[in-house]
Amino acid sequence: MNRINIRFAILGFSLLLWGCEGYLDEKPNQNLVVVNTLADVRSLLDNSSVFNEQPVLGVLAADNYYLADAGVADLSVYQIGSYFWMDDPFQGDYVGDWISPYEQVFYANVALDALDKLDDNEGLGSAELRGEALFHRAYAYYQLLQYFAPPYKMAGGNDQLLGIVLKDSPDVNEEAFRSNLEECYRKVLDDLNEAVTLLPDFQLPKTRPSKVSALGMLSRLHLTLFDYQAAAATAREALELYPDRLDFREADENARFPFERMGKEVMYYSALLTVSFNRSSEVYVDTLLAASYWENDLRLPVYFDSVGPNRLSYTGRLSGTTGMFGGLSVGELELNLAEGLARTGDEAGAKAVLEEFFSRRIAGDEIPAVDFEGKELIQFILDERRRELIGRGLRWTDLRRINQEADYEITLEKSLNGESYVLEPNSVRYTYPIPDDEIVLSGIRQNER
Repeated sequence: MNRINIRFAILGFSLLLWGCEGYLDEKPNQNLVVVNTLADVRSLLDNSSVFNEQPVLGVLAADNYYLADAGVADLSVYQIGSYFWMDDPFQGDYVGDWISPYEQVFYANVALDALDKLDDNEGLGSAELRGEALFHRAYAYYQLLQYFAPPYKMAGGNDQLLGIVLKDSPDVNEEAFRSNLEECYRKVLDDLNEAVTLLPDFQLPKTRPSKVSALGMLSRLHLTLFDYQAAAATAREALELYPDRLDFREADENARFPFERMGKEVMYYSALLTVSFNRSSEVYVDTLLAASYWENDLRLPVYFDSVGPNRLSYTGRLSGTTGMFGGLSVGELELNLAEGLARTGDEAGAKAVLEEFFSRRIAGDEIPAVDFEGKELIQFILDERRRELIGRGLRWTDLRRINQEADYEITLEKSLNGESYVLEPNSVRYTYPIPDDEIVLSGIRQNER
């Protein structure tokens, strides 16, 4: 069955917790999703229009951009409510950030179920296909956890917190329930660890997962779990396997798209869901963030266009398109490695990583002096993460993590027509509500808001 027919079969339902009581009329017809051969599995997993997109809530909610008052009229209810952290941000609006990852989970489970029943007699590598499906499922679960479950707690007690719904089967009759947060993150960890053992070191196109991308995702996960030693180890292993490095001098600042799509810097390609906020002429880079870039910083003319006095628009996206990049990059893993080393006592190692990182991003020979120690060095790295990773949704995850440390916590503030909206560190509003329709149909418990 070709990927188009599979796509339409799955898109026949609008919510992806497919085992809901009271939702029988809208369950997917699993008989339409026919996977008879390994070639079918390959076609299923190569559906980049499903697997290689991810939530955009992190861009809306974080502090890297500000919205001019005039821009509100062009945004949907969901975008406005998410940007201002409103108590009821969605108000019944469509929430692709919830739907898209569960669509990916369903596809991945269909693939895994088929692989359990098929013999590898076609020479297509069933082990590698299994590794890809596990990666995709883990990637989707991780995204859901960043928005629809509370932050993983450094102090512990995560087995007492509600996570997300874990679906390990395409069975439409399974009951939906929320696992605890610890179980959810362990599931992501287990899927990624197994994927590392099954995937080839590298694959083209970069929409396909590889050992490099699984290790990179493990590094991102370990950072979220405050396991800084493991975050550094997996980042280092991925960087050693992946030889390409982009010197930002190679990027054409005058081109409409300064970065090549799936170019050297990209280790795994995924794009954020498209919303009007990302293309609005009334959305600008936070002024303090814009002013923080280094003198002779090659990222400034590559990332941004000046659109007025003290107004920058983020247009130079690593996706190489108008869409925002959300996948894994060399720069992210270098900063994961630097932070992991700094937090585990290897400050010299962290500084060496940063020196190499800056050598490809700063014009001339005067790279920023990294002469900090202890907490100041960690703050330096956190600030650099914000500069490097703008537009990827990662700032939201970083805020959920670092707000648990008094030395790094941040209060966010936004305004509209003179009215101020404030998000305090560790507020319950760092967890978004599950869409109301899903609560009604499945009966799962709603998040506190």
